[in-house]
Amino acid sequence: MTTNNQARERWTDEKLDKFADSVAQDHQQFREELSELKSDISELREGIAETKDSVDGLRITAQALLQLAAQHQQEDRERQQEMRQQQEEMRLINERLDVQQGQIKVLLEKLLGT
Repeated sequence: MTTNNQARERWTDEKLDKFADSVAQDHQQFREELSELKSDISELREGIAETKDSVDGLRITAQALLQLAAQHQQEDRERQQEMRQQQEEMRLINERLDVQQGQIKVLLEKLLGT
């Protein structure tokens, strides 16, 4: 029976050795995959940071463009107001010219006696 026990122990030892080797390989593979995962996470974090920076830059650019648009709109309103004022002044000048032309016409008629 000692032979049978020895064979069984040898067989069990072989299985345990194989299992230990398998666990060691799995452990090593797990460590390698974990290292790769950590590296991928670091790259992802860098990508997220770059994307955040890009978004912040776009936000700043958009705000600046909105401010410029608001300035241009205000300047356009001011120009339109100036044009309305100038048009009103021209209308008043034309009315005065019409009155003066009428007065000149009356004076010429009196002078010429017609």
